[in-house]
Amino acid sequence: MKAWRIYAPGDMRKDELPAQSVGSECVKIKILKTAVTHSDNYIFEGKKQARFPLTLGRHCVAMVTEVGEDVKTFTRGNKVVLSPYAVCHDCDECNSGREENCERKLEYGVTEEGFFRDFAVVGANDLYGLPERVDDGEAMFLEHIATAVGIINRLALQKGEHIAIVGATVTGIILAQVAMYYQAVPVLLDLRRDRLDIAASLGVYYTVDTTESDAFKKVFSLTGGRMAEACAFMSPETMPLTRVFDFCRSKGRIAVGEFGDGGLNVDLAAAMKKQLTVYCTGGMGKNMASAINMLANKTVKVAPLISKVIGFDDLPSTLSEMKELPDKYIKVVVDMTGGQPF
Repeated sequence: MKAWRIYAPGDMRKDELPAQSVGSECVKIKILKTAVTHSDNYIFEGKKQARFPLTLGRHCVAMVTEVGEDVKTFTRGNKVVLSPYAVCHDCDECNSGREENCERKLEYGVTEEGFFRDFAVVGANDLYGLPERVDDGEAMFLEHIATAVGIINRLALQKGEHIAIVGATVTGIILAQVAMYYQAVPVLLDLRRDRLDIAASLGVYYTVDTTESDAFKKVFSLTGGRMAEACAFMSPETMPLTRVFDFCRSKGRIAVGEFGDGGLNVDLAAAMKKQLTVYCTGGMGKNMASAINMLANKTVKVAPLISKVIGFDDLPSTLSEMKELPDKYIKVVVDMTGGQPF
């Protein structure tokens, strides 16, 4: 099996790995598509700790090539998508139906070998069938969609409510679309005009360029002076979290979805004064099936977020380019098939 493995920050090498045996509850998959994520960038750049050597890659669409004797849900030839996380299915949290809080949860491409390789053996319980109508490249956004659904649920966002989304990140743009699906009114704020233009092309009506407008006055105007019932903090580069409190009305709700690689500094006095409820939201929870359905039905559109499609051999040079030009690409998809259909 061929794999790109990282031995130290910036040091990526193509290795030939031994074949893996397929356990009774596992399947062997051929990787068709994967993508470069922030996690991959951070580890490659040395901003995130990891054990080396390591195969990066958190997302993948794959074809099942072999199944273990106890696997009944998948057969050879099925197209599947994987959860970025592998859970034990045995701890108290898993046995209580809260797998997202698994006490021994592993993360592909971080704690476990990821998917920048041609084949992998994984647990069948971490697979989801992928409908034919879902494009393989667009499936690279399923974790983002599932995370967005989780944020909406955590905020208990209601029809007609405004949600101020700080950061036109991939998840931020998708969150705005999911909010519209729930008939809420998103206001998307960012420093980057190009990201806001993409969001507008996807139907996000209210966007605020914080380099050109007074963000507070704009949100004040768009909400008729009431401010937003809910806020989502998706990018610390756009503005500090403390400033986001200003966009929420009294007793509003805030979801913190990102904190960046520099940590999070916040003054909670403003939140206490306005009696805001602040939720820390991380991960996609149990929303992968809902995310697949949304993508299959075009509830969420992601094609404009794919900046580039590269081949397997282009990975090291692309990661180096992304280190030098971090804002050049939104999402880079890796075609592991050489353009051949499966």
